[in-house]
Amino acid sequence: MELLTRFRAYQLDSAGALYSYYSPDQFALVEARLPKGGVEVIASELETCNRSKIDLLHITSWDSDHVSFIDLTQIINHFRPSMIEVPSYKPDHEMGQRCRNILEGYDEIHGKYVQNVRFVTKDYLKSLSHAEAWGMNNIVINPNFNDPCKNNMSLMKLFRSRGFNVASFGDCESSEISARISIDGSILNSETDVMILAHHGANNGFTNKNFLEKVRPSIAVCNSNYGNQYDHPKPEIRQMLHELNIPIFTTKTGDVIIQQKNGQKAEIYNLISDNQALSSSYLFIPKRYQQ
Repeated sequence: MELLTRFRAYQLDSAGALYSYYSPDQFALVEARLPKGGVEVIASELETCNRSKIDLLHITSWDSDHVSFIDLTQIINHFRPSMIEVPSYKPDHEMGQRCRNILEGYDEIHGKYVQNVRFVTKDYLKSLSHAEAWGMNNIVINPNFNDPCKNNMSLMKLFRSRGFNVASFGDCESSEISARISIDGSILNSETDVMILAHHGANNGFTNKNFLEKVRPSIAVCNSNYGNQYDHPKPEIRQMLHELNIPIFTTKTGDVIIQQKNGQKAEIYNLISDNQALSSSYLFIPKRYQQ
């Protein structure tokens, strides 16, 4: 059966986040970190999806839990992303600036005929076409470019395909932003199936009950690594999800894999024991097939 969509949340050896999203049109890696097991794990995931390289590297934040200098160089050298999307704001620490410097020079080395790196600025967003409901193109969500809090300039995106859709919000922590992007009638509300919890499931204002009631994802996913020393997601977030009957899956015990082949239902697998065994599974019908 044809693989329509596949999503994976990876367990890391340290605090951080890493996801991939496959559709027949694109293999996207979200964040420039390496999973437990290194580049071989990403290579294996690409092989599962019948791909040889990363089409899109999407980095939501310059913080070290989203992009690492060593991990970024390995990802670039092994997988040569066709396009890289990064925030437009300048990092305020040395490691983030080193990563930005690498990417500013990436086109000179690899982009002989096409510019590969996209700094998501206001002008870049203006160059994009307006999204249409139930399309299959990814949607870049407008951040707050002039916000004094750099977390609110994180990249946000809705990854779409013929299967299930995944919403990513980076480290955003503003309730004003979540209210703006979930206004009545928004594509985010009607088309989000899987929601990556903002800021690793922190209770900072972005993820609130009003937002969850409007977006109504079928599944919430959160990275919970490194002994889960930050207690992600926070108990208050877990309680809100429970009250709204939204299942939550984390990488505390192993990777979370969601895939959909021909047919309506998507399957979720939460792994354990270095991803050698299954902890739990779950089925849901993507919103596209509920119309």
